[in-house]
Amino acid sequence: MTWHVTSRIAGGPALSVADTQQFQALCASLAQASRQMTIQARYWSEARERIVSYQLQSGFCPANQQVSPFNAGTATGHIPLRYRALSAWCDEQTRDCHAIAERLDTLCRLVARAHGLYTDAEHRVSVYGASIPTNPLATSSPSLKQFAASILQSIGCIPESDDKQQLALEALHITAPYHEAIMAGFSAMALGGIAASRTRRGIGTGAGGVRRADDLFQGMLTKQRVNIAAGQLASITSSLNDRRQGNRIDLTRRHPSRQITQPVDGIADAIAQLRSVAESQYGTGEDNGLSYATVAIQRYRRDDGGTGWLVIVPGTDGHADSPFGWAQNIELMSDNADTRLAADSARMVMDAMHRAGIKPDDPVAVIGHSQGGIVAATLAADSPYNIRHIVTAGSPVANHPIRTGVWATSIEMDDELVAALDGTPNPASASWLTIHGSVTQAPQDLDAGTDITSPVPQSTQAREMSHHLKFHQAAYANAHALGSEAVDSHNRHFREVIAGTLEETSYWQGRMAR
Repeated sequence: MTWHVTSRIAGGPALSVADTQQFQALCASLAQASRQMTIQARYWSEARERIVSYQLQSGFCPANQQVSPFNAGTATGHIPLRYRALSAWCDEQTRDCHAIAERLDTLCRLVARAHGLYTDAEHRVSVYGASIPTNPLATSSPSLKQFAASILQSIGCIPESDDKQQLALEALHITAPYHEAIMAGFSAMALGGIAASRTRRGIGTGAGGVRRADDLFQGMLTKQRVNIAAGQLASITSSLNDRRQGNRIDLTRRHPSRQITQPVDGIADAIAQLRSVAESQYGTGEDNGLSYATVAIQRYRRDDGGTGWLVIVPGTDGHADSPFGWAQNIELMSDNADTRLAADSARMVMDAMHRAGIKPDDPVAVIGHSQGGIVAATLAADSPYNIRHIVTAGSPVANHPIRTGVWATSIEMDDELVAALDGTPNPASASWLTIHGSVTQAPQDLDAGTDITSPVPQSTQAREMSHHLKFHQAAYANAHALGSEAVDSHNRHFREVIAGTLEETSYWQGRMAR
């Protein structure tokens, strides 16, 4: 068994009213044609039933009864009917009509997916679900404990047997529609608890991101409640992490034994290079000098004579002295810009960009996975660099205040959970496109009325954590195959930032020190 991904598209440049009406009319025509073929299938099925009935009745015909059962003759003047052949032919026509109807339905779904004709309704429903601050799934203590255990098991923080890990992954898959609502409810609970504590102790506004209790109560009702809660938590964890790791970043340029990345011509290539860097630093059996916490920076000589840059940022590696540890995620998710920029991973990437030679006015594209995507959103929101386009894979970035003029292409898997930690859907606009991927088992026959899917590279028999980059690769490939103008426009914009010849790739590794 292999795994496939089917993608849906939200956001990107909107269709004109006329184009929307045209595609809606096309979908309606396809749906009508499908219904007509289904009706035809029913007619052929009924014809088969009548033929069978006639065959049974023909045995009582007086002329036929004169024929001896021991010869092949027929009554004089009678023409024999090939009842069995007619019945089989009706069955064949019934199957063909059903197959055509299914293909028409598939085409209708593909048109709707490619042009986002139903994603607006899905987006509104998702926003409404995530806006409920006290979701019962989130406020139930046993549910929370089981949910948290599933998260930790699925990402490897709690060692479990293969069977238990499969159960945890299956739980994440089943609960996928509720992930954002659960995180929103959990954050509202946390803010309520902090606010109640501060009310009892009479704590007012102070330094270090401390908020008044009434501000926290108000924050419970906003879509930024996850980030507000993260900001409050970061005011505690950041100092503890500094004591544990130190607050100085030792950044060194690395020279791997082989070229890890290749020239990029579009978002699909960029995802492939991001995966290559990530898998190299996490260990592929070959010692190439990239152990962990490494970002790659590509310099392009643009066609207009200028310089363009691509910054490739992998995700959390969890090493004890890594700037890309678990604690840095909390700081990056803060609602406070200073806290986000102070996160070790953000500081490391900006230092690497400076050391690589990126100037404030140079156009820059950034692609990141997981924590790397949150860093990309932080750079696009808060850094002094000229970020033109970011691509995030499996990153909770919905509430980051990305600057006007920056394009964002986000890829999120329905059941990966990590991308839902922001507790709300991404904005859907011309400059912010989100590709949602759904993981399914490979269909037996891709041509038999199923939606066109894309295979997951190197997929295994067992269910895997869809937070792995290979799932995002498949999701983008499926979205691109739809021929969506929204996807194509974002791909063109990304290519324009770095359009030209790759001149150099540098690799930068960071370690925390005291």
